[in-house]
Amino acid sequence: MIVLRYPLSWGVAKKLKKGDEVRYYGKIVYVSQKALERMENYYKAEGSFPYDLMGELVLIKDGSPIFIEDVFKMGASGIVKEEDLSISRESLKLSKRFKRPFFETEVVKGHESVKLYSDLNEDAVKEIWVDSLRMRVIADSGGEE
Repeated sequence: MIVLRYPLSWGVAKKLKKGDEVRYYGKIVYVSQKALERMENYYKAEGSFPYDLMGELVLIKDGSPIFIEDVFKMGASGIVKEEDLSISRESLKLSKRFKRPFFETEVVKGHESVKLYSDLNEDAVKEIWVDSLRMRVIADSGGEE
């Protein structure tokens, strides 16, 4: 079991291999498709993002390749998905292109706080602080899936 703590650096993320079991302590950022669209519109208007995903582990509930690619382009160190979300091979191949891992876990539970777009309710940007979250690498930075 590999122990990881926040923040997860790209250097550490690149060393993880498919099948690695991980225990994570720290912050995970939840971003929905709706929130990401707003963030991108803000960027077009203002030239900066209202929430920085650089170096963050990002929890997703949408497995579309375009959404995942956008999250990686914003600098996420890795993507976390819960087991009930299916991810296409096309989406998983983005791990190789961006040299960042995909993690899978049962359910992400922890202290949650809304950071952006509270009007979106469940789709708001949230920080979730977890303690000892078990995850498994399902696609590593080398593209092994």
